[in-house]
Amino acid sequence: MPISLRAAALRTALERALQEPVRPLVVNGRTRFHATAPDPGDIATWRALMPALASADHWGSSDTTDAPEVWAEIHEG
Repeated sequence: MPISLRAAALRTALERALQEPVRPLVVNGRTRFHATAPDPGDIATWRALMPALASADHWGSSDTTDAPEVWAEIHEG
């Protein structure tokens, strides 16, 4: 399923800030991107990442996997 321009822009912003690919998940009109969280002391990456996260409808973090992750979500329609 293709993603919207807004979701594509978020994906690009996240990947630029993190300098690595993010993993998309598209379900029921929502597009969520997951990525490994930067190290807590990596201030430069966090400063680049925060505007990208803030542009999402919802964002947060989780540690349900082996490494802490950040996620950002766009609601379509």
